[in-house]
Amino acid sequence: MTYPAATNVLVLYYSQSGDTERLVRNFVEPVASAGANITWANIQPVEPYPYPWNLFRFFDVFPDCINGDTPEILPPSFEPDQHFDLIILAYQVWFLAPSLPIQAFMKSPYAQLLRNTPVITLIACRNMWHSASEQLQQTLIDLGGHLIGKIVVTHQGSPLATFITTPRLLLTGKKDSALGVLPPGGFAEKDIKSVSQFGEQLVGYLPQLSLPQPPPLFIGMDSVQVNKRYILPEWVGITLYRPWARLIRLGGPSGSPVRTLLVWLFALQLVIALPIVLLLCTIIRILFHPILNPVLESYALKLQKQSFD
Repeated sequence: MTYPAATNVLVLYYSQSGDTERLVRNFVEPVASAGANITWANIQPVEPYPYPWNLFRFFDVFPDCINGDTPEILPPSFEPDQHFDLIILAYQVWFLAPSLPIQAFMKSPYAQLLRNTPVITLIACRNMWHSASEQLQQTLIDLGGHLIGKIVVTHQGSPLATFITTPRLLLTGKKDSALGVLPPGGFAEKDIKSVSQFGEQLVGYLPQLSLPQPPPLFIGMDSVQVNKRYILPEWVGITLYRPWARLIRLGGPSGSPVRTLLVWLFALQLVIALPIVLLLCTIIRILFHPILNPVLESYALKLQKQSFD
């Protein structure tokens, strides 16, 4: 089945290791093969972020992510008033928020093309993506975009394993099995390839893009799976992140002595506090299960929705 090239699709993404780009290209490939006209836009900051990261630079972007202090980006390969029938937005999660280049794009004049346009989001992250998804969806609402579908792909391995493999990947670029017992870092190859099933579903959906209110996509396909045990720790995490981010901002610009000290203090408390928070959240979930479970279940259902209410 093919569709005319008049079906114009814009793919917005930011990728450091190349994994996010591979994910979105596997998703889009069936749509491109069906004849849609694809415009690729890799959002790039004027001053590139390092990859692999060095330890201080990694933690130094934390307050900017939470405070929304975005970098300047290079002009994308399209005009702000250009029309697209569909926009696919693929992004990473940095410190429970959308990555800074994506946040920067959403604040730029180019984001106006999202207005009255169907949007599909593809999240690529370790495991805690809920706050970032909510933040980006609110931005889409503010910009007048129309969410029709969501896909979430997370790193392979247990939470304990990714607590080691993900930082190792970010700080060294190594994806091989750590210590010979932990899974490789990043996304499983099968998960990267499996997103093509959602692209195949989108192919049959393309004619509906012209409807005044296109219906939700990926219904019943498990494109978004919510692990409820991550919800409470993420709520605690984002609550603790905000005052730290504001405090570090008061320390001055990146590189200033006070900010540098505060960034290192944040990093130290994060390493110490994270296992404690996870343990306490597990205990709270067990003790208050009858009260918490309906709340967590309701929030999980909200996260799984493929479109705005």
